[in-house]
Amino acid sequence: MKLKRENACMIYDKNTEICIDPSLPVFNLLGKKYTLLILGVIGNNNTRKNFNDILNSVPGISKTILAKRLKELIGLNIILKDENDIITYGLTNKGIKIRKGLIEFLNATL
Repeated sequence: MKLKRENACMIYDKNTEICIDPSLPVFNLLGKKYTLLILGVIGNNNTRKNFNDILNSVPGISKTILAKRLKELIGLNIILKDENDIITYGLTNKGIKIRKGLIEFLNATL
């Protein structure tokens, strides 16, 4: 029996129905190399981080990949770029919620 697409993209929990499709761009980005580490660094100690703070905290990442991931995270409204005296990055409200969810997920896998 072939399942319909709408059955595969829905999560049902009690009286709640959630479609996965709108979240696919975020899931795709979270699955890319270094994204979770970048979110971890930016959210640590609830302080904003500059490019070099992040670069020096994520082992093995290149400047090019970091710049690309930051741009992607900004594009999905997960982080924001503050261009005052020094350019810094911080989590948006959406980013804070995603990071909290990731923490719960990671704790559940231990």
